This record gives sequence, structure tokens and C-alpha cells, in this order.
Amino acid sequence: MRILMISHGHPRYSKGGAEIAAMDLARALRADGKNEVMFLARSPGGKLTNTGTIFSGIAPNEMLVESTGEWFLQNQGNFGEEQIDEWVAFVKGYKPDVVHFHHYTHLGVELLRVTKDACPNAKIVLTLHEYIALCAHNGQMIKTGPGGALCYRSDPKDCHRCYPDHSPEDFFLRERYIKQMFAAVDLFISPSEFLRKRYIEWGLAEDRIIFIENGQVPAERIPPRSLAPEEARARFAYCGQINPYKGIDIVLEAVDLLPKDIKKRVSMDIYGGGLENQPAEFQAKINKLLKDNKRTVRAHGAYEPEDMPRLMGEADWVVMGSIWWENSPLVIQEAYKYGRPVICPDIGGMEEKVKDGVTGLHYRARDPASLAMAMEKCVRESALWETLCGNLPVPMTVEQSAKAHAQVYAEERN
Repeated sequence: MRILMISHGHPRYSKGGAEIAAMDLARALRADGKNEVMFLARSPGGKLTNTGTIFSGIAPNEMLVESTGEWFLQNQGNFGEEQIDEWVAFVKGYKPDVVHFHHYTHLGVELLRVTKDACPNAKIVLTLHEYIALCAHNGQMIKTGPGGALCYRSDPKDCHRCYPDHSPEDFFLRERYIKQMFAAVDLFISPSEFLRKRYIEWGLAEDRIIFIENGQVPAERIPPRSLAPEEARARFAYCGQINPYKGIDIVLEAVDLLPKDIKKRVSMDIYGGGLENQPAEFQAKINKLLKDNKRTVRAHGAYEPEDMPRLMGEADWVVMGSIWWENSPLVIQEAYKYGRPVICPDIGGMEEKVKDGVTGLHYRARDPASLAMAMEKCVRESALWETLCGNLPVPMTVEQSAKAHAQVYAEERN
């Protein structure tokens, strides 16, 4: 098959899980020798330049496209008629059997329809990575007001309360518009059953959206770190972006709440960057928590995917703090791959991927005291770590995921 894999970012410039999943899948499909695969990603700047073309090569079978999407409707922000014509000429010239979009944000949801019209015989596949079609609040499905309460469904009146400048009618029309563009998609793929159910409740036909896990590049499990005499498995690590949605403040507040005798035995390593890009109030909160807990917490800054084996080797537990539903967090699969149990909130894709008391521990979402209790349990119960590690699943490999994708591509074409 000739496959055009499209991503809203390139992992060289954007380290998000969706971008990495798209690139890994493209490479695995290409590696089996049966497929020709072109990887097309939105360029880091996105804005049109004076090069005379929206496309540029970056490596063999890898290209960038200059595109900026409009946020509310998720449509194209800077393509005029000339750029649309160039997009059409490109996809027609490639003659794909399958066009697989890994997201449409920053690209424009209408490119689904444009691509289908340009290549009516090609199958259009879309992997959904969060809830942005349902929620204008960055696809998080949480309220914009104080406390950011969780949303359980998409409703125009509720959306209007979050964004008063847009009427309920605006949100009704937003949903209609996105669903019209989604009509061009032959098959939707969800990396979690939780997200799949949310989209079915929103209106996608059950037989048009299937579950396929994002694959992992296989790796050997990291041996447990050596313990000093009387030392507990009490090294915790947070790996991810530093922003309010990821709940780093929940993690730090939990450390602050630990009983003194436990806190003396615990260390928390924070791996991730981006704090400087967050609102000033949030920065001040995090910096104060870091200062107040400097004997326990070490902030290391951003890291590269290649650093993960070392980071996991130095940790006993991986902690998540996310205040939104999540979908299929990459860090959970990485923790399993390297042999580390996960402590996570009890909602969404996190609850689905981590089995409480089996492959990790749940705590009450958004509740630092509940997380502190889970961390205390990890320290006090000496046999717990080995028990959980013995139950960790082997994540689906990227090769297995590629085979599953290739199979559904073929079924769609028949």
C-alpha cells in the first residue's frame, strides 16, 4: 500500500505523544517492506513563508507543511485558494491508497474533506488523541472556571458558560461543522476504550471507530535499582510536561502532605520542561512548592525520549497528576516497558491503563491527600513493589500496532 501519514507536528520539534506515535507507526509500516509510506508533518512555525511552496523536505520520505489552524472551529487558518490547490496537487500526485491523519489541529479539519475529494478512492483514517472535537477548551473536557471541574459530556449551553463570547448556537454549529468534516473519514482509531466511548456518546457510529493501542518501540526491562540496608522503594518520578493540566502541583502538594517519618525516606524527581511558558500565578505556585520541599524534590528540567531508560532505572515508581481525563498517556506504556508501576488518578484513560492494586495504584483525582496516602502505602508496604512489578503487562510493540493498522487498512480497501 501507498500510505500518507499526516501529523500535526514532527517529533524532531514537538515531543508530544501523538507526534511520536505517528512517526513510530510510519516507520514500522515502512520497515515491513510491504508499504510505501510518506510522513507529512506540520512545520514548527506553521506560518507561510516566501519559498513559493507550503511543502519542504526534511529527510527521505519525510516532509513538512506550513500550516496554521484556527482554534475555535479547528479549521485552516492561513491557506488561501492557492495553498489548497497545492495541497490537492500534492496528495493527488502521491496517489495514496490510505491517508492516515494523526490529528487535524493546526492543520485544519477541512483538510479531511479536501483530501477525500482529491483522492476519492483513498481511505481516510483519523486517529483521535483527545477530545478537541467535543471541547473547545484544548480538548481537555474540563471547565474554564475556578477549580476546572470535569465535564462528562459535550453540551452547547455548558460550553457557552466556559466561553461566554460564543453563544450556545455557536457551539451547536461548531459541532455540526466538525461532524460534516468527519463524514469524510472512513475509519476512526482510538488508542483507548474510554476515548472511544466518549466519541460514540457524542455521535460517531460505533462501527466507524475502533480501538488500537499506540505501539511502543520494544526495550529490555530495567533491573530494579540496588537498595541500601533498610532502604525502601521510595524513589518517585514524574515525567511529562509542566502545565496545569498535567497536575504537577497535585504531585508536589502530595509530597508536602507526607508524614514526617515517610518524607524523610522519600525522593521525588521531576523530569519535564515548560514551566516558564505557564501563567505567572501557576509558576509562582510551583516554585514555592519546589522551594518548600527542596530536601525531597529535585527538578531536572526537560528530557529527551532517549533519556527514559536512565530515568526509569533511577526510579521505583512513576507518578501522574493529570487533572483531565487523558487518553492513552505515553508515560504509562513507557513505565510498563521498563518495568515500573504507576500511581495515577482514577479517571479516564489512566484508570483504564493502570489496574488498581495490580499494575499500579489509583488515587482520587485532583486530591493531593489521596496521592500522599498512596505514596505512603508504597513506602510502608515493602512487598508491594515486587507484587505490582510481577503483574506489569508487556505493552503492544510498534510492530504489532503496525500490523493491526495494516490489517484494518486492507479491510477498509476491500
